[in-house]
Amino acid sequence: MNLVITDSGLGGLSVCAQLMLLLNKRADSGLSAFTADDLHITYVNAVPSNELGYNSMSGREEQLATFDKILRNVKKLFAPNHIFVACGTLSVLLKDIQFKSNSLFKIEGILPIGLKQLLDSLHQNSQATVIIFATPTTIDAKTFQHELFNKGIAEKRIITQACPELATQISNDPEGSKVAEHIHHWVQQALRKLPSDCVAPLVVYLGCTHYSYRESLFHDAFLQEGFSEITLLNPNLAAAEYLAKIILQDQESVTIQPQDISLEFITPYAIPEKEKITLSQLLNPVSVETSTAFQNARICPELLDD
Repeated sequence: MNLVITDSGLGGLSVCAQLMLLLNKRADSGLSAFTADDLHITYVNAVPSNELGYNSMSGREEQLATFDKILRNVKKLFAPNHIFVACGTLSVLLKDIQFKSNSLFKIEGILPIGLKQLLDSLHQNSQATVIIFATPTTIDAKTFQHELFNKGIAEKRIITQACPELATQISNDPEGSKVAEHIHHWVQQALRKLPSDCVAPLVVYLGCTHYSYRESLFHDAFLQEGFSEITLLNPNLAAAEYLAKIILQDQESVTIQPQDISLEFITPYAIPEKEKITLSQLLNPVSVETSTAFQNARICPELLDD
């Protein structure tokens, strides 16, 4: 199986790391690890350059054209069976992109997984208010707001908070002290949007895959503001569990050990050293294989070919 995981940056590597952790745990348990065919995982950094991320592009038209071009080159270069978009920003773009699935491969994003998490949590507690933290592109698209509203969630129960540059800040702060300040700031901004008489429980959704790396800092920030009990939803683990089920769908197959997985990190540009240091530190405790693949990046400018 050829699986491509892609993101508008490096946040989706946490999904990849969690997936590897799940697969290795299954192999260690003595259960059938993978389907009969070897598993090839390719992580594609779908950002054109270190200076040009999707949130800094001129608008939706440029975002769509850029992502569509990269997807077409991914198909040509890696012949995937399955493309998973582990990115809130790019998942929002999928419905409008020209590149589509066909009978030979499937493409899908993390967005439906996150929406299901949100709906399940909000339906379990009809009084809860949700705070969605995400990139400006994701918040401005209003996809979460519209989908939740269409599923019967009252608008007053939905609070959104854009966090400009937070993903970049997470990638460039190995110690996490500055990121903790930034997260605390955005938590304070979000809490100011709560009605003054709000006593409902809070559901907190991390709508950017980068935020998963610093999930504990979101918990800490809410605790500092007097919210000791929140339900924090992290779609990265749910996405990894979903991908593991796809990989393991043929559970009667022969056992293949972790060494039969190839994992490669592909990027159109060289990752800056500070990001390499930070992300390696964050990935290594979860998946040494993912961290190693990231450190041994293969630079592939062909991803940007017209």
